[in-house]
Amino acid sequence: MRIKRLILSVCALWMLLPFACMPLAFAETPSFQIKAGDILCFGTPDEASGFDGQWLVLDPDHTNTGEDGIFVVSLNLIGNDQGALLLFRDIGDVTVSFGDRGEAFAQEHPGSNDYQGSDIQQWCAEFPARFLRDGEQQALLSTAKSDSEISIPSSGIPLFNASVDFSASESILNGDTVFLLSAEEITNEAYGFTDQNARTALFKGEAAGYWLRSPHTPSFPLDVGFVFSFGAVMDYPVNAKSMFSMNTYARPACNLDRTKIAAIEELYAGEGTTVWRVSFQGNPPNEQAYDLSWPE
Repeated sequence: MRIKRLILSVCALWMLLPFACMPLAFAETPSFQIKAGDILCFGTPDEASGFDGQWLVLDPDHTNTGEDGIFVVSLNLIGNDQGALLLFRDIGDVTVSFGDRGEAFAQEHPGSNDYQGSDIQQWCAEFPARFLRDGEQQALLSTAKSDSEISIPSSGIPLFNASVDFSASESILNGDTVFLLSAEEITNEAYGFTDQNARTALFKGEAAGYWLRSPHTPSFPLDVGFVFSFGAVMDYPVNAKSMFSMNTYARPACNLDRTKIAAIEELYAGEGTTVWRVSFQGNPPNEQAYDLSWPE
């Protein structure tokens, strides 16, 4: 009887052995532990530009097109290689005001507020090669998306009581792997953007403004979506030339292939948020140090 039991035990272990040896990608993937509002750390921080390698999880299960993946946006703002301001598109010294909205220039230069072909879209396209390792680049999903028109109440600006209106854009994302958020995405409560405080972002510890990819309707033909330093969603000229000046930076977003995540390491947990250091397939384990200090 003892021999029979031993044989059965050995057989049971033999049947389970293949499952015990399965690689992580075929067992429960580490990405299932990630939740909305968590912070993922990957990429190579760059002090000059302000990139700190921290990404806020907007949707842990779906891309911004509803497919399987993880939708993230940089936690903080990023400038150019020297940390200077970024323009949506450099169109020279054309200045927009309520008296002159740039209609004449826009008529001569159609598509001035288009995201595709803009300076900021090119900056996003070059982002992976500048800041991400090979395995991290391979985890970026190519994104194709058209944006619907949207009208947003201009809350937070006492001077204005009307709405801010953005045009529909066909194929505004056309194979992009890193891109700007849209006016719809930055006001989507499902992504955690429930109020102005939730939309506020910092550049090197200071609240600042950042671009959106959404073009304003033809009533302001040189304007695109813009998040003010205090979190209000408005519009601003593509060259940042206006009757009032603001600091203009980028807050890039991307969709991640969850199956390319090799491991995650908890760096911090508290108040419903977990900070994970992420390692991707094709790279050695991520041992990069990330500054998790919060400004006072």
